[in-house]
Amino acid sequence: MGKSDLLRVGDVRDAYRLIGECRDLGGEPALWQMRILEGLGQLVGAAAGAGGEGIWARPVHPVHPFSAFDTGFDARGQDRLRAYRREIGPAGDPIFRALRDVPGAVATRSRSQLVSNTEWYRSVSFNDYRKLCGVDHCLTSVCRLSDHGAVSVITGHRRIGEREFSPREARLLEFFHIELRPLIGRQLVSATEPSPGTLSRRLRQTLACLVEGDSEKQVAVRLGISATTVHQYVTDLYRRFRVQSRSQLLAHVLRRSPRADWAQSLSTTPPERPWGST
Repeated sequence: MGKSDLLRVGDVRDAYRLIGECRDLGGEPALWQMRILEGLGQLVGAAAGAGGEGIWARPVHPVHPFSAFDTGFDARGQDRLRAYRREIGPAGDPIFRALRDVPGAVATRSRSQLVSNTEWYRSVSFNDYRKLCGVDHCLTSVCRLSDHGAVSVITGHRRIGEREFSPREARLLEFFHIELRPLIGRQLVSATEPSPGTLSRRLRQTLACLVEGDSEKQVAVRLGISATTVHQYVTDLYRRFRVQSRSQLLAHVLRRSPRADWAQSLSTTPPERPWGST
């Protein structure tokens, strides 16, 4: 590794500055995700960016996108991006097929590290979509967020004719993603995290009781179930929300949904609403 490939003090400073800006927008996934993509220009010299979250238990299972964002594309490029997501998506993209087998919780690679020029310039992904978006070289980072396959994906794009991304730029994007990773699903609301609509009725009711201040024994009496069962539910809630204590759990859910909303979960038919909806 040459000296020019090493991260510089300014690189690290820029990465942490962008992370701080994302934290300020953490309550709304669309805002902090877009801030990342906009920040790729300064961070790694990307002309455009795309990314989002999904479920991807590499290397066995296909990727299932939950959210998708982009910036830096003109109207025609945005139209082709929508067609790409609708018609082939990551599953039909040679870059993502190659990333599937890259080990590690965070995998960051340039296109040329994953796909040969011959394969790339003959691919449907390039000729029918990327080329018509006006982009060619790209740098993609996939970050595993949970043992259940939740992932964050960030891709920086360069215009056709521009140079490919350097090893230092790849290292910087990977550093950024590694440092961002612990915040996603905590300070940064994640599209893949559990919401009231994705929890079972009993888990919603248990969580609602905890939000109202009940102990596990009080929850058991209130719901007419055993204390052992309640403890199992609470343990499952910790696992699903990736927290280690009751205080972390309550802080997590109350940042995303008002306390009054959870009281409705004690009804026979709990409301099926996303975080923060009104």
